[in-house]
Amino acid sequence: MKCLIVGGGGFMGSHLSEALLAAGHEVCVFDRPQARWLEHSRKRGASIITGDYQNAADFEAALSNCDVLYHLAADTVPLTSNESPGQDVQSNLVGTLRLLDAARKARIRKIVFPSSGGTVYGVPQELPIRETHPTDPISSYGITKLAVEKYLHLYWVLHKLDYCILRIANAYGERQPTSGPQGVIGTFLAGALRGETLTMWGDGSGMRDYVYISDVADALARAALDTGEHRVFNIGGGLGHSLNEIVELIEQLTKVALVTNRLPLREFDVPTNVLDIDRARAHLHWEPKVAFAEGVARVHAWISRGAG
Repeated sequence: MKCLIVGGGGFMGSHLSEALLAAGHEVCVFDRPQARWLEHSRKRGASIITGDYQNAADFEAALSNCDVLYHLAADTVPLTSNESPGQDVQSNLVGTLRLLDAARKARIRKIVFPSSGGTVYGVPQELPIRETHPTDPISSYGITKLAVEKYLHLYWVLHKLDYCILRIANAYGERQPTSGPQGVIGTFLAGALRGETLTMWGDGSGMRDYVYISDVADALARAALDTGEHRVFNIGGGLGHSLNEIVELIEQLTKVALVTNRLPLREFDVPTNVLDIDRARAHLHWEPKVAFAEGVARVHAWISRGAG
């Protein structure tokens, strides 16, 4: 296949391009010139086109003769989305509609979209969370991701533009930024090694689902080839891990006693989130291969080498 990864110069996109190239596919990465991992993908055989996905003229040429489009471009995270919901909608939802129109005109065979398994469901009514669980997100980020899912279905109904949605849990691994509002594992590891005080929201007992980035890339690659009846899949580790458990594991790895500043849960923080991944196991023939402790150890080794 010829695969285009829009927003492919970041953490997830760089791992996806590696997985697709390793499988023998042709890969083109489209992202802004300042995207950190563009050169990494170029060295491994991907072609690179730079531009702004908000500008249809920039990415229309990249769609030429493309079979599968991976839509990874996003400008917000849950915290920033709630600070400016209008900007979140304008950049992520309206931008996606431009992309879908261009994909339809270019006769793209399939779009694969990484949605958010951590936000689209909202406060869980049951655990683990199946794909059939109600979707009541409590952040603009989750609402926008869900709206993109709905428009993907609409374009399938109206234009037969095929799609697959992966509702991904908390992805982590090498190349994820080690500072900022997302990526607690890398942020906590880097902060521990720098002797920083780490901010924790809540008492640390809430469970989250974590999935290592190579397993995410594998799922994304499989999604492009799937021809089954389902178009929405949860992708996670299938287990819950608390922040307190993560702190303990990081202390064991770094031999550093972490100093934490514990603050109340934020309005958009769900109390717990663990995904049921049985559908992906059965229909994508996918399951996570990297155990949580092993994945955290790999990130620790990567940061310790100064790569983070």
